[in-house]
Amino acid sequence: MVDQTVEKRVGVSRQLEREMSQLGNLREVLSRSSQVATNVSSILDSFEHRLARLETTILPLYQQTGNLQRRQLNTEKTLQELDYVISFYNVAGQVEAVVKERPSGIGVPKYLEAMDRLAETCKYFEQNNPQSVEIENVTSLFEIGTEAVSKEFRDELKKYQKPVPPVVTLELLEDEEVSEDTISGVELVPPGVREDLRAIASWLDKHSNTDRLTVYAKLRSDALSQSLKAVRDYQRSSSIERGGTPGSLNSPGPLRARVAKMDSTSKSRTQKISNKLRANRMLQKAITGHVSSRRQATTPGTVGEEGLEDSDVELYLNQVTALHRLAFAEFLLAQQLVPEDRVTRTFELILRDPMDQLVAEGESLAGLARRSVSRGDHQAVLSVLAMLRHVTSMQPEYDRLLTNCQTSIRSKFAAIINMLQETCVKALEGFVESVKSDGERALPKDGTVHEVTSNALIFTEQLLEYAITLSPMLQRDLSLSASLSNLPRGLDQSLTAKALLGAYIKRVLVNLGLALVSRSESYSDGTLKAVFRLNNYNYILKTLHSSELLNLVALVEPQCDKMYNDQIMEQKRLYSQSWSRVLHYLVNHEDVPLSVIQAGKLRDKDRQLIKDKFAGFNKEMEEMSKVQRSYSIPDRELRESLKRDNMEYILPKYQAFYDKYVNVAFTKNTEKYIKYSPAAVSSMVDKFFDVAA
Repeated sequence: MVDQTVEKRVGVSRQLEREMSQLGNLREVLSRSSQVATNVSSILDSFEHRLARLETTILPLYQQTGNLQRRQLNTEKTLQELDYVISFYNVAGQVEAVVKERPSGIGVPKYLEAMDRLAETCKYFEQNNPQSVEIENVTSLFEIGTEAVSKEFRDELKKYQKPVPPVVTLELLEDEEVSEDTISGVELVPPGVREDLRAIASWLDKHSNTDRLTVYAKLRSDALSQSLKAVRDYQRSSSIERGGTPGSLNSPGPLRARVAKMDSTSKSRTQKISNKLRANRMLQKAITGHVSSRRQATTPGTVGEEGLEDSDVELYLNQVTALHRLAFAEFLLAQQLVPEDRVTRTFELILRDPMDQLVAEGESLAGLARRSVSRGDHQAVLSVLAMLRHVTSMQPEYDRLLTNCQTSIRSKFAAIINMLQETCVKALEGFVESVKSDGERALPKDGTVHEVTSNALIFTEQLLEYAITLSPMLQRDLSLSASLSNLPRGLDQSLTAKALLGAYIKRVLVNLGLALVSRSESYSDGTLKAVFRLNNYNYILKTLHSSELLNLVALVEPQCDKMYNDQIMEQKRLYSQSWSRVLHYLVNHEDVPLSVIQAGKLRDKDRQLIKDKFAGFNKEMEEMSKVQRSYSIPDRELRESLKRDNMEYILPKYQAFYDKYVNVAFTKNTEKYIKYSPAAVSSMVDKFFDVAA
């Protein structure tokens, strides 16, 4: 026991000695560390003092260097400005030789580059030193150059002021449909020259020289007239070379038989023209049904009197098409050579004289036909019908071409149609029959207004100003006369004529409605059928309202307006049924209870149900959007009305559906199912009836 105590004391003593030794070592290390810290502090203080002295020495030198650099930079800028100013004083001498040459002689780009330098120099002197003597030299040289550029522009245009070869123009007449690619094949000005003219035109426009537009329009208008004359002369000479003589309507044989005597090219072209004439398709049966009787009714003794020649009719038909094709080519050329904001005005100037000439020729031919009719030669109507048929068919193409032109230009072509229709009133009976029985036309795939509808309304609308002329013929129709039985007796001649015309228009509308219903049954898509009927009923009603047609029809059918409004509302109701497949996923009996959603305790079955709803809605909505974009609602008011109805019908239901599930954790792949926000759905609906959307 004692031994153990002694051993413990010895161990403690040894441990204490070791600890005391380590403490001594630690004190020694601490002493050395303190000495090192003192030395480092002294070194840093010395370094800091040296840096301060260095800064005091270097800073003035740095500032002086900066001042020298700024002076050098200012000197360089001054020299540059001097060089810039001096360069203006040297421009006249440097470009004088170039400016006094012809632009085409040295190259238009190089010449215009020199003119740009002169323009910049003139601007500099005007702004900075208007009293300088040099400005007179520069201005004089600039005016010389500007005149040379203008002269180059005129000369180049005159150089290519040649008529389009008649064969090329006739080839254009072969095409039923024309596009920019087709027309661009007509080379009015070579591509290389177009580049130079475009550059000159751009330069002249930039420097406020607008007189060139009048010059350009005048030269191109003359070229257009020459091209039309070349076609007319070519066809006349071809007819003479074949040994044919211009035939009068008083000569025997059907009109189309006489036209068939023309060469195969002309025959093919004339046939293609006739095939695409909308109005004549409805009038063709009238022509066929009445040719023989009218020819038998030709008044003896009229042969040799002034009449309408078949060759003149064919020439005029080709002139109508040729003017459109060549005018289209001129429009494309103007787009390349004339500033965008002046293309329309320039194009109007180009067209004015050729259009006036076309109108004058039409008036002359219609005058001959009217005189023939007044002599009892009703066969003249056939020639006028051929003219009207072609002019009417070209109207949409002219309308597209003249969309942005002034009314005074656009109305010229309509004037031709009006004056020709005045002579065609005796084809009314055949027109009704064609509206009723013409079932060969294909229905529009997009459900737009059928061309039979538009043609029928256009045709009847053109009859308004001829009510007095039509009255005697319409009175011979007992059913039309009987329709006036409810009107007061003793009506004046004007009101009687309007009532008779109203009865005739009602007959057209009735047969048109039956035809539309019958034809629309061919649609396999019930929605498209409703859109088609809606478009046509709306077009009819709006046309009736926008003209005097409704007032005339109301004389014999007071409920006309209400009947069409009822039909429109019915078709809108049928159209709204197109949403049924979409609504199936928004409103049905199978739904996740709100209490389950709020508790956040969705079962797998609930999650799958929500997924199916969103997936089904997305699929049906996308399919519906695709299909409905292919539908056409040409009337803006109706189109916006249907879109508004669609949004009011579907958006509240989808909004409620969306709000209910948008924050529900039914899937990890939210974007796959919640693809469309209510705003996105609204945007999709807004793109309905727009194939380009």
